[in-house]
Amino acid sequence: MRPLLVIPALFGTEIHDDELGAIWGTFGCLYRGPRIGTLDGLRGRPGRVMSQIPIFAGLRYDVFGTLLRVLEGIGYKPGQTLHLHAYDWRLSAMTLGQSLAGEIRRLAAAAGSEIDLLGLSNGGLLMRAAYAQDGDLPVRRVVTSGAPLAGSVETLACLHGGFQFAPFGRTVSPQEFVACPGAMDSIPAPDVPSFLDEASFDLYDVGTWKALHMSVFRRANGDEEAWTRVMADRLRVTRAGWEAMRAARPPRELVCVCGAGLPTQVRVVVRDRRALLPGEGKVRCLPAAALADGDGGVSLSSATAWTGADPHVIKIPVGRHRDVVRTPAAFAAITSALKN
Repeated sequence: MRPLLVIPALFGTEIHDDELGAIWGTFGCLYRGPRIGTLDGLRGRPGRVMSQIPIFAGLRYDVFGTLLRVLEGIGYKPGQTLHLHAYDWRLSAMTLGQSLAGEIRRLAAAAGSEIDLLGLSNGGLLMRAAYAQDGDLPVRRVVTSGAPLAGSVETLACLHGGFQFAPFGRTVSPQEFVACPGAMDSIPAPDVPSFLDEASFDLYDVGTWKALHMSVFRRANGDEEAWTRVMADRLRVTRAGWEAMRAARPPRELVCVCGAGLPTQVRVVVRDRRALLPGEGKVRCLPAAALADGDGGVSLSSATAWTGADPHVIKIPVGRHRDVVRTPAAFAAITSALKN
């Protein structure tokens, strides 16, 4: 059995600061706690990959714990053939891709053989970034599950309206997201049409975000000049990252596990000079031309869009995007992809 390196999804690694305490990874962080990022910069460092979050009285919220137990059940041994890549998901994909490429080479050298990779959701995009940094990685098989390989309009929705992780919990604001250098990594790639009226808008022009009142420009604030500079830089770096990933060599074997059966927004609708980004599960207000099949967050076309690759595609039924890493159907598809 070849060693397997698992690259978790966004928000899948603890972030801790010696002074502020837990920034991400505890039950309390779902409801309160320090901001994940500010205009002044990022605090904290990555800790462990999150398998579960203790709640109270022995109750635990599963993150990746069940998947890891499933992998152990088919023969992978933690620390020997099963490895987890903890990383600071707030940083840009190209920065993280460099460290991931180094980790892949270290594990392959220790094993004396090629290894396999499993990328969960945005972890799959991070693997693309690693290939852009090192096109000759010692990898036999790459498996993705729900990876936005060509980006996702759902990322725009999160950047626009923020994201709430738990019922009645805190909302990570657009400002917190955009303060993170990697916030824009999984917006739709520059070569992917993003608007229904594509001729009128350029997603990679900060002027579009301001004109359509998107994300940090949704409401008037006193820091517009600062956010304009930050957003322009984020878009520039993100464009360069997509260009590097598009030019990179694809993996030799690629298996894409994809959630299917849910209407998924793939085009931004503009009404009354404002972007309409309702978010996962709230797309009934959108015209059919703005939707495609997918898992509610990532379309089928994006989940298989690794430039130059000829992936084996496994479709699974889902109720929402996160099901691509949390359900029996997802576990069966992932283990099948790794064993065959």
